[in-house]
Amino acid sequence: MIRISRSIVPNFFTVGNMLGGFLAIVFAVDKGDVIFASWMIVLAGFLDAVDGKVARITNSASKFGVEYDSLADVVSFGAAPSILIYEFYFKQVADIGFLISFFPLLFGSIRLARFNVQLTGFSKSHFKGLPIPAAAFTLVGYIMFMHFFFNGEVFPRGLFAVTLLVSLLMVSNVRYEVMPPLSFRGGARQKMIISLLIIVAVLLVFFPYAVLFPMMLTYIISGMVVSLFHLNTRKRDKKKKVKTD
Repeated sequence: MIRISRSIVPNFFTVGNMLGGFLAIVFAVDKGDVIFASWMIVLAGFLDAVDGKVARITNSASKFGVEYDSLADVVSFGAAPSILIYEFYFKQVADIGFLISFFPLLFGSIRLARFNVQLTGFSKSHFKGLPIPAAAFTLVGYIMFMHFFFNGEVFPRGLFAVTLLVSLLMVSNVRYEVMPPLSFRGGARQKMIISLLIIVAVLLVFFPYAVLFPMMLTYIISGMVVSLFHLNTRKRDKKKKVKTD
């Protein structure tokens, strides 16, 4: 009798994540439909979040799962967004367009390799550098935002700036917090966070084109602000230590 390991369950969602990235590439290149391709990356992001939750619930996290999840992420949040922005605009830029489009895949793969090397255990308190799904969602959000409000206008400098920003942040030391376990039984702060998340989720469901890009920019800026705060705090602590010594 064939024994099925519990670790297979979250890996099904990982496969779905990779399939979403593959379909995004197919629709961007073969159909020229960057909006549907964008939605496939969003779907991949949802499945990527679910596989981690399932692994924790079933207590089936494993090194294989971590490595396989990273391979899926390279496809869905590295290769797919790179091809997406290339098809959206950068293929029109002779000589350098392909190089700029390559940035999300290049820096995203470096970020994932660094994450896997530095990972100890299967739980984490924060991310070092912008998570690759967040970078992909920012690029996807930009395309959706332009499509909805500006009839598909590109604004090349804006796209270049966003691409360069998320690419460099992925390999930076900027700290991005991990969402802690939340419960309405917690204190006022937890209840406020949950209420805010519900509002954001509702807005994303009904107004995704308008909300996703501003939301991702807010997340990006929040990490930069928090990192600056921690940096200033460490500098003050060092000064106090020098004075006391």
